[in-house]
Amino acid sequence: MAKLQVEKRNGLFDLKPLYEWMRNALDGIYRIEVKKVRKPRSLDQNGWLFGCIYPILLDALLEAGWEFVSVEQVHEFFKAQMTADKVVNKHTGEIIEFPCSTAAMDTVTFSTYCEKLREYAKEFLNVDIPDPDKYWRSHEKNT
Repeated sequence: MAKLQVEKRNGLFDLKPLYEWMRNALDGIYRIEVKKVRKPRSLDQNGWLFGCIYPILLDALLEAGWEFVSVEQVHEFFKAQMTADKVVNKHTGEIIEFPCSTAAMDTVTFSTYCEKLREYAKEFLNVDIPDPDKYWRSHEKNT
């Protein structure tokens, strides 16, 4: 499987990488899928998830009677609940779920995941998770 990137600038696509690949491809039928490339989730986003969202959720889940012992367990729990891909066996109807990695998410998908966690916290645990603070590093230095 080949992965190519084609860039569009000033309204024009640079298709040279695609033409090069097609010229060297063997005879056959090929499927081309187009997907917009986005930036991977940022370190600040990840820091907000593990430094704010998950610790608040851990405390709220403990208060609700759950026996989680770490932020990592909370992470795995919510990945399984909110990011799982499902594969169905067409003969038996059996469904298998595979949690997706948050590390592989782009910035938009990661933001959506964080918002779902905040909604869950509010609706089911009656807890507000604060907005991210882009100045948190400067606050940290002042304390």
